[in-house]
Amino acid sequence: MRKRLFILMAVICVSMPAAAAEDWSWAASGVEYCMENGIINGYENGELGLGDNLTRAQMAKILCEAYDLKSIGGAAFSDVPQNHWAFSYIAALAPYMQKQAQEFHESQLVTREEFAATLASAAGLTSASVRNNDILTDNFTDYDEVDPDYRSLLCAAVERGLIRGKGEGMLAPKDLLTRAEVCVLIERAKAGVDDPFELGVRQSRTAMIGQAGCTVEEAQAWAASKGAHERFVNIAPVYWQYGELTGIRPDILYAQAAKETAYGNYGGAVLPEQNNWAGIKKYGQNGDATEDHESFSTPEEGVRAHFNHMSAYLGLAPIGEPHGRYQSVASMPWAGTVVYLEELGGKWCPDLYYGFSILHNYLEEME
Repeated sequence: MRKRLFILMAVICVSMPAAAAEDWSWAASGVEYCMENGIINGYENGELGLGDNLTRAQMAKILCEAYDLKSIGGAAFSDVPQNHWAFSYIAALAPYMQKQAQEFHESQLVTREEFAATLASAAGLTSASVRNNDILTDNFTDYDEVDPDYRSLLCAAVERGLIRGKGEGMLAPKDLLTRAEVCVLIERAKAGVDDPFELGVRQSRTAMIGQAGCTVEEAQAWAASKGAHERFVNIAPVYWQYGELTGIRPDILYAQAAKETAYGNYGGAVLPEQNNWAGIKKYGQNGDATEDHESFSTPEEGVRAHFNHMSAYLGLAPIGEPHGRYQSVASMPWAGTVVYLEELGGKWCPDLYYGFSILHNYLEEME
């Protein structure tokens, strides 16, 4: 690894003009990642041009290579002829762009906000992925400079640490992006980041095992204050009973049930008579229809299933005969590794902020 990095840095140094004295070591890992995966290539003269600003045509090629985007055919823009070297890349990127226009302007330089928003879109993020819609105003003094067309996806990119500030509380959305910066952003998005919750969500670690932070009576009073259905208020003692049996915090699972069932009012695909407090699906089913979800004989059995299901995440033995979906979760490579509520995001459901939502929108209020 050290030898490969040394060779890479030598290539970077050679690729830069003699007059350029900037140290590109901060981008070495990202450049290495992009070169090894064929995401970025040098110019015909062999230079990487790390200090060059990115053009829109180059952005199209890089994102298509990074996410294997394919064109479905047809001319997407009137100013990009079919014999243009980037025609297929531009056509493939078109559905992921936030600004729809007749012309592409392939030589136009790319700003930080445009690239971050388009990167987030290519990575599969949407406005529904945003946990904190105020993340830009909360963290950057120049938030009002962000183009409204890019704002939502830029929030998603900032939340996941794909793009960060440039010091002194500035996001600098209109600044042009260099090829070196692009490599860093691509590596973060593709290879993961150290702290995806760096901004937007308060850092916390809420242990799943332990004593409840409130009594069952306090939990019931909280539920009633939220307009909970009588069935949800009445089932609370059963959660505390299984908390004693398993060691799992009953207040966390009760808060999760509040989120999954709208405080026992339901209203979604899962019906009250299914006694499914946690939105547990049947083994092998991934749809969102009523029949895709488990049904349990009694409300109490539904609570047992809820604790058993969570036991697969925490590495605990189930109580009694578990439902089919328990076996599915228990077979996952990460089964038994979850320790904190915040880790449920991306596992219990695709939303990375799922656990944080239970904590901040339900559990903290309950306690």
